[in-house]
Amino acid sequence: MVVTSSRLHAVRYKQALDKYILEKHYSHLQTLVAFSGTVIDSPESYTESGMNRFPESQTAEHFDSDDYQVLIVAEKFQTGFDQPLLHTMYVDKGSPA
Repeated sequence: MVVTSSRLHAVRYKQALDKYILEKHYSHLQTLVAFSGTVIDSPESYTESGMNRFPESQTAEHFDSDDYQVLIVAEKFQTGFDQPLLHTMYVDKGSPA
């Protein structure tokens, strides 16, 4: 799990990790993102369901499968997320430059 400092950072982390996974041919790895609402990164706008390609209500269920290995979050799943498979959390809560 990667905990980001903002919803915009969650979007950009997912984009960067997906690009890295593709470039390195790590086809066995997939990421999910979790955040509320719509994020505007001009000129584009992003939603959790749009980036994950399934309804927001299914994010936890999909992360509980073998299909996804990384969950990138902003303002969701940070407390009370009961996931036995979760073993590492990277927290990037620094202020943006």
